[in-house]
Amino acid sequence: MSKFKEKAFWIALGDFGGRGFSFLASIYLARVLGTEFFGIIAVAVSILGYATWGADIGLLNIGVRETAKDPSDRSFRAKEIFNLKVFLGAIVLICSTLIVSYIPIGAIQRQVILGYLYSLVPYALLMEWFYSGQQEFGKIALSRILNGAIYLGLIYLLVDSSGDVTMIPILYTIGVTTAVVTLGTFSLIDKPFSLPSRGYSIYIELFKKSSAVGFGGFFANIVQLLPPILIGIFLSLSEAGVYGAAFRIIIIAMMLDRIFVNLLLPNLSSLWASNKSIAIQRVNMVLRLIVVGGCVLAFLTAVNAPQIILLLYGTEFVDSIPILQILSGFILLTFLNSLFSFGLIATNNDKRYFLATCIGGTISAVIIVLFSVFGTSAYVATSVLIAECILTLSSYWWFRKVIPTDILKPLLIIVPASVLLFFVVNTFDVHYLIASLIGIILIPLLSWYSRIIKIGELNWAREKILK
Repeated sequence: MSKFKEKAFWIALGDFGGRGFSFLASIYLARVLGTEFFGIIAVAVSILGYATWGADIGLLNIGVRETAKDPSDRSFRAKEIFNLKVFLGAIVLICSTLIVSYIPIGAIQRQVILGYLYSLVPYALLMEWFYSGQQEFGKIALSRILNGAIYLGLIYLLVDSSGDVTMIPILYTIGVTTAVVTLGTFSLIDKPFSLPSRGYSIYIELFKKSSAVGFGGFFANIVQLLPPILIGIFLSLSEAGVYGAAFRIIIIAMMLDRIFVNLLLPNLSSLWASNKSIAIQRVNMVLRLIVVGGCVLAFLTAVNAPQIILLLYGTEFVDSIPILQILSGFILLTFLNSLFSFGLIATNNDKRYFLATCIGGTISAVIIVLFSVFGTSAYVATSVLIAECILTLSSYWWFRKVIPTDILKPLLIIVPASVLLFFVVNTFDVHYLIASLIGIILIPLLSWYSRIIKIGELNWAREKILK
């Protein structure tokens, strides 16, 4: 097996295994808890996402980038990154616990939110960033699979009604702790902390460096974390559950994006340092492949939305169908945004990454809040799509200052054609299997005959897979 295929295999196994188990757990919870109590879980997980951001504030990406370098070229050592993560985790846990304790919400909601916040302790100790930078994805895959499998097993054994909702965050924390212990065991052999910390001043420098990436990440995560919270506040917990069920389908589809990012960040960082012209060429090849592949995946998700929702969640979540169809476009936009935003990080353009996500994220937040106050959960889903588009355009604006790209032609041809094809098969009520087959054939064919995808891209992709 080639190095590329081996890395992709382990990343896929870790994501599909770990997230797959978690996804199965969410399906079980949705059916057992119903829309309202599942909405409590969706809101609490989003709050945990913001707390995790505060405890990380860019250190994860900095850690991956630094440990991908030769030890002599590293600006920050693994021990320094780990120590700062633990310190920030403790501070965020204390502050967020105090804040939630004084917010006027129901006792059950408060208990569930606080329960999820306690998982910040194992998250602070998690060494994924180190092994990702070292590109030892097999160890990460094992930790994620054990995490997801134990969480799913405990959920299935111990949760059988909405009355058990307060137990769920405890089981979630146990799963994360399993991943910590797994990677911690490997670290006893790998000794990531062989070099000592260099003192107080280095932590100030590290915090300043990571903050540019971290605050950018805050805005980048707005479209994923903010909507469930706002729906829970302005609409209802039941609608938050309906939205959360649809968005979890998108998260599963986005596992391919996670594979892409984990391969992109260390590889582009290394290639950019050695040969910028080849890096530019490779990025443009990947960009065209992303547009075509993202459109195919988004089209399949939209066409099969009714079958997916009813099969997984049942008739109680039927309102999730139009939300999932709207959010299907999020898949393509996320792929593009990942290339632009993480490309800025990989090429050491942290300030531009911060500016891109800060500007785009601020505008996105305003749009999502307005739609939440004056709309429905379907309107919120529309605002999320608009917001991700704005974030992508903002990232692209700064990315093209670093790497020249030609994205206009594929977007103007493939995206409108995919949207038109969806409305045609939907209007004429084409069977979803036939519609899926049509999309899989026509969209790539259009990209070939319009010369968006050329023989060079296909040969390069085949070489990377088979080499």
